[in-house]
Amino acid sequence: MTFLEISNISKTFGKVAAVNDVSLEITQGEFVTFLGPSGSGKSTTLYMIAGFFEPTAGDVRLEGRSILAEPSNKRNIGMVFQRYTLFPHLSVAENVAFPLRVRRRPAGEIARKVEEMLALVRLESFADRMPAQLSGGQQQRVALARALAYNPPLLLMDEPLSALDKKLREEIQDEIRRIHRQTGVTILYVTHDQEEALSLSDRIALFNQGRIEQLGKGRELYDAPRTRFVADFIGHSNFIDCAITRSEGGSADIVLPDGGTLNGISLHGAAVAGARAGLMIRPDRLRFSPLGEGAEPGIDAVLTDATFIGETYHVVLATGWGASVNVRIPASRIRPQDLTMGTHVRLHWEAGDARLFGQ
Repeated sequence: MTFLEISNISKTFGKVAAVNDVSLEITQGEFVTFLGPSGSGKSTTLYMIAGFFEPTAGDVRLEGRSILAEPSNKRNIGMVFQRYTLFPHLSVAENVAFPLRVRRRPAGEIARKVEEMLALVRLESFADRMPAQLSGGQQQRVALARALAYNPPLLLMDEPLSALDKKLREEIQDEIRRIHRQTGVTILYVTHDQEEALSLSDRIALFNQGRIEQLGKGRELYDAPRTRFVADFIGHSNFIDCAITRSEGGSADIVLPDGGTLNGISLHGAAVAGARAGLMIRPDRLRFSPLGEGAEPGIDAVLTDATFIGETYHVVLATGWGASVNVRIPASRIRPQDLTMGTHVRLHWEAGDARLFGQ
């Protein structure tokens, strides 16, 4: 059964369409991330679910019931913001207890719940501290405990880690994953950080210009992007300029700027012979061999740069027409002496790893 159903919701501000006909079904206990660039509509969609914005059109149903007529404070939805929004004059325990006191829960129940929530976020020994005495990561964990204290069926999180440094973000991501597993709460999470989305989510809704461009598991968006925007936004991509010479049945033949040809490339979107296109290949799916040893399909190139970045080498090659192509190779699969600048090589890949997008 669908737990949360977003049906054809739109939101306009004057003449600007911030969200345009978005629909999404979410099951109970799922972790779904709204990912996308700034201004793509992801936070506006979240705020309509929370009740901070009223949709221009559409509906939001929670457990089969429309919640649009209910004010935000009556929707019983937990919310965690980018800024921690803790009450500075209240202790950690008092902050967590606040939503329970507002709901007039018995004192004994409040005490037990505060203890349970602080244990959940591993801050039991910080109960009497004030927010100003906590680090940013600790404050965000208190905000998470407060949002979960009254057992909301749905938790909304709007870029909660963007104010933290990289190491701390990764630590809190681990905490969020653990808390999601322990509580089973349904989470909608907004971020512009693709690594964060890939790390946390059961599914990702990738927003672009007020619409969901693609919805699926992170691996699906990475391995099978449906549009050039998805291919460019998720992970790293090489886009090699080319022209289509034949298009039929979901595949196409192309000609490269140096006159080389490649046949039977998987085509996404409509394109006709003579149209320009972008041949997309992920850096981690590319390999190169000395000239004369490479497999087809392939492109001749010259090695221009190689950087060791721990587990991998980031290698840059230049094609005969001057375009740069990036390759990521596990350090264990290549010797440093094979990365001599100026070496002429043959770039090659598995046929299924190349995708073609019309321009």
